[in-house]
Amino acid sequence: MPESLLVPSCARVALESIVDYAGLFPPAQLSMEAAAREYERCRRSAHAWMLGRFVVPAEKIGALDAALVEGLPVPLTVLLDGEAAIRPMRRVRPESCEVPLLLPVRELGAARTAIRALRKVLERLAPGLPVAVELPRGLTSAALAEAMDALCDNGFAAKIRCGGVTPDATPSVEEIAAFIVAASRAGVPFKATAGLHHPVRHLNAGVGFVMHGFLNVLGAACVASQWDAATVRAIVAEEDASAFALDERGFSWSDTLLADAATLREDRTRRFLGFGSCSFSEPVDDLIALGILPSQ
Repeated sequence: MPESLLVPSCARVALESIVDYAGLFPPAQLSMEAAAREYERCRRSAHAWMLGRFVVPAEKIGALDAALVEGLPVPLTVLLDGEAAIRPMRRVRPESCEVPLLLPVRELGAARTAIRALRKVLERLAPGLPVAVELPRGLTSAALAEAMDALCDNGFAAKIRCGGVTPDATPSVEEIAAFIVAASRAGVPFKATAGLHHPVRHLNAGVGFVMHGFLNVLGAACVASQWDAATVRAIVAEEDASAFALDERGFSWSDTLLADAATLREDRTRRFLGFGSCSFSEPVDDLIALGILPSQ
């Protein structure tokens, strides 16, 4: 097991198991063997406490099982997009699944019907597993609220895609804030994926467009049930890394306390579940550079 670093208690609570490793997916797009080796290396690192599950499509679980070298079972987030059922194997342990809602749900009434139909499929393909449903973009506020209510009624979490390899794949500040507010109002926890390799929203010179930050998303989730929507949008839009702090008081933005340690623990359980990233080292290195995590 890796030797633990002296991490501030609030940072530990806020960031525990927050990164699901998605090295199979763009832009990293590693081979199964390379992604398995990288996950096993991350498990041995001093920051392994931040590492969550390995993200794998259902049809590739067998290939991952064969590629693993170390004896410890690997916890999985399994992506369902088809008819491949989730089956346990020797070295892998499915713990959650994620599925896109592919049916058009822009009209009122359609979301509830589509999610009810999805539940029947998941009872067959992923029995007993916690589920996060990725909602389509472009929903009206009423359709989004209805979809969140339907997710709550069926015991599902929500999932939001925060970026991609092209600018048009990145939702606006308003889209992300509206999603977080709707999830909070419905009492639906959510997971994020894509485009959240870095802690704070910024212009990425390498790709030429703005990328969102996971501290922004966490901060917005902490206050979405209590603060006004304009402030939630301001937190999502924040690009000054020094505006965020994780210290002995808790998690702060612009010198305003968003959550103490106890509230952060609840927020990570009931609101923001974590995010998928094709890199584990980038989030860790950035948090070290910001002084939130100690260096080795």
